[in-house]
Amino acid sequence: MYTRFYGLREKPFSLTPDPRFLFLSEAHREALAHLLYGIEEGQGFIAVTGEVGTGKTTLCRTLLRRLDPGMEVAFIFHPQLSGLELLQAINSELGLPSQSSSRRDLLDSLHEFLLAKKREDRRVLLIVDEAQTLERDALEQLRLVSNLETETEKLIHIVLLGQPELDDVLARSEHRQLRQRITVRWGLGSLTPPETRAYVVHRLRVAAGARREIFTPAGLREIHRLSGGVPRLINAICDRALLAGYAKDEQQIGPERVREAHRELRAEAPASESGAWLRPKLAFAAAAVALVAATAVLTWLGLELLGREPAPPAPAEATAPSLAPPVAARPAPLPVEAAPPIEEPALGEPAALEEVASVDTPPPVNAAPRELEPPASFRFQVARSSPGATAAGSLDALLVAWGRQPVSADLLSLGEVTQSLARAGLRSLHLRSTNLPALAGLDQPALLVLEAMDGAPRYAALTGVSGDRVRVAGVGEAVEIDADELEGLWTGEAYVPWRDFESLPGMIVPGARGDSVTWLQESLAALGLYSGAPSGRYDATTLTAVRALQQVSRQRVDGKVGPITKIRLYQMVGGYDVPRLAEAPARSAAGSGGASS
Repeated sequence: MYTRFYGLREKPFSLTPDPRFLFLSEAHREALAHLLYGIEEGQGFIAVTGEVGTGKTTLCRTLLRRLDPGMEVAFIFHPQLSGLELLQAINSELGLPSQSSSRRDLLDSLHEFLLAKKREDRRVLLIVDEAQTLERDALEQLRLVSNLETETEKLIHIVLLGQPELDDVLARSEHRQLRQRITVRWGLGSLTPPETRAYVVHRLRVAAGARREIFTPAGLREIHRLSGGVPRLINAICDRALLAGYAKDEQQIGPERVREAHRELRAEAPASESGAWLRPKLAFAAAAVALVAATAVLTWLGLELLGREPAPPAPAEATAPSLAPPVAARPAPLPVEAAPPIEEPALGEPAALEEVASVDTPPPVNAAPRELEPPASFRFQVARSSPGATAAGSLDALLVAWGRQPVSADLLSLGEVTQSLARAGLRSLHLRSTNLPALAGLDQPALLVLEAMDGAPRYAALTGVSGDRVRVAGVGEAVEIDADELEGLWTGEAYVPWRDFESLPGMIVPGARGDSVTWLQESLAALGLYSGAPSGRYDATTLTAVRALQQVSRQRVDGKVGPITKIRLYQMVGGYDVPRLAEAPARSAAGSGGASS
């Protein structure tokens, strides 16, 4: 009804899951990384919990799209079953005989199937949704299924998805054997205020085909406050607010219209669902009460230690349990092992910068369980990062390499990165399909476009190359890693910042005349490639010298002086301060010794 009024092609906030509208927050990316790690490393049990509407189903759909196509998957949507019924459902999902009432027969069929898949080098995954509703008998049956294994590894991987009540179920003493087998656990929290804004903007952009600023900043803040950052509630509020704005002929939706939509939805919600709308406010109130209680206790203890008469304890209601959903704990920062210092690079064979790189599809991310010491994996760091944060971090690394002040932004788009480089006096050479030997030959820091498992881009600044080791920054702390590890994530697309110190024409070609050609001839003469007095005319002698330069510097030999040839000239002639990959010198943020704007 309102789509045409707001310039949308479809409704952006439908409650039906649609992969085109997929938005993964930082917590979702980290959860996905842990899921893929657990499956890749052969962990028996994995558990993910989250409140209603926090995106567990979206996470699961994303997981299924990222798995190896050869993996067998059984998905149990309604697990309110007895142990026998659950076993029958598992076999049915895997295409096995499932009518028997004998658990022994069902388990034998399942075991034979798993062994056959093992011989075929294929894995089997069981996903149980709404796992908090599993009965004791069904949970025990799952534990027995997880016992199907060889001497070295599990034959089946089991993922439990559920609401926070699943943690309470697993905490019971009768389930301690099952609980001990869960090696990877993750709790999904709600979206943060910036993530809520990004979520709304993202869905509007997909629905419109272009960026649409329909909700005001104050309206977006109100959406987060009233929804508590729960995606399902965000969708409901935004959809109703757009309808209300359309009815009142308003092109911009502010906080008043958002509050009106929230009131209408609460009034329409069944009594069984009304708690979902109150939970964000109750969570805030409970947190405030808990803070008051903690302050009172600390004050009382302080007075006791000082020998003073303690004040009366806090009222009984101050210790009321919080109704807020549990917030997902972030894993500790990953330790990064020290790498040997970068040496002078062995550049290898020449490679044209326009050559199409062959990039294999990267394997699933190796993330680490929270209970174990996580590996220092660059792939895992990329998986748990966000596009905006890596773009901002990479920009700062490139600016510092050029002796410029970092921007120190939290989140940036790729367009904002190139704009910031331009403001710093740097152009961006866009290479759509290149490889590491070619970038090593060009010998200047570059912004690399990576691809994470969620399909969204990430960015990293390549600041050093030494043989089969590379130095990258922008994804967390700067690290030195194997080139193979980087190439497994890199799309082959890169942006190389460079400075045109002499403000030369875009392309200098044979027949050109003027001061730019004079400078070119003088520079080539300084390199011993051009003989004779500079004439200011691009003649045959100049063409021969340019081709010689391109041959020496491992470029495409075409005689045209474009960005790549200019970059190499500024490096080789001397007198122009440019950062190099081979040297990767440490520069201060203030730009000591760097090129000025």
